[in-house]
Amino acid sequence: MTVTFRYKTVNRPDGSTVKTPSIPVTLKGKEQFDTIALIDSGADISAIPLSIAQILDLNLDADKSVAYGIGGKVDSIETKMNITVEKGHEHYSFTIPVKVILGKFDFPPLIGRLGFFNKFIISFNQERERVSLKRITRR
Repeated sequence: MTVTFRYKTVNRPDGSTVKTPSIPVTLKGKEQFDTIALIDSGADISAIPLSIAQILDLNLDADKSVAYGIGGKVDSIETKMNITVEKGHEHYSFTIPVKVILGKFDFPPLIGRLGFFNKFIISFNQERERVSLKRITRR
């Protein structure tokens, strides 16, 4: 089955807005958090700010590593979290690796390719401002 989401309007720091392929998700560690996450085909791995990792009470005992992105490099810790995507009667829940970006960064959760893109055929329709997820079924 395929679930389709409308792009979400996001406010930029400069006061402008942009529509992005963001979807409602529930993130879960020991605690859970409902939020809107950006599907980021350019990200190797998912990423969340430290503030969300603390809300989720994720295990942050791993060694620090470096995460690279458009803004350069930042300290991070790689861990795992559960992610749930729901719409109508469709419900998908699984564990994905995630980089927790250390420091005082404020950004929406980014859903990267590792652990997520292999679960769905993902279609971006920029003209219609829609993103669709079709669950891949294994035989």
